[in-house]
Amino acid sequence: MNDDDAMTNHAPHERNEGFTLVEILIAIVVVGILAAVAIIGISSLTSTASNKACTASSDAAKAAASAYYAANGSYPSNIAAMLTGASGGGQFTLPSGVTGAGSAYTNGKWTLTLTGTGPDGAPIFTCS
Repeated sequence: MNDDDAMTNHAPHERNEGFTLVEILIAIVVVGILAAVAIIGISSLTSTASNKACTASSDAAKAAASAYYAANGSYPSNIAAMLTGASGGGQFTLPSGVTGAGSAYTNGKWTLTLTGTGPDGAPIFTCS
């Protein structure tokens, strides 16, 4: 009997390889933790974006109030007077989905309000 015959007479050891139940459970827990972290991160991003949108609208309202003053000689008494299409040369356009009247406009996540006037008579806008 030569070496080649000896090798063919022995069947290779068959092993069932796979994942154990514990390994699968650990993988599921790790994926769950990663998903939770991602959801928390995304929710904080949407909150930040909403705050930035209100701040941008407030800054645009301040610029529109200055343009209104230049065109009319006085500051507007409310946000509605500055809106595009309003009498008096409206200079302000709100983002889509924003509704309101007078001095308060909202999109459900933030509210832009004209709260009064400063020492120079310019309107003061706040976000909440």
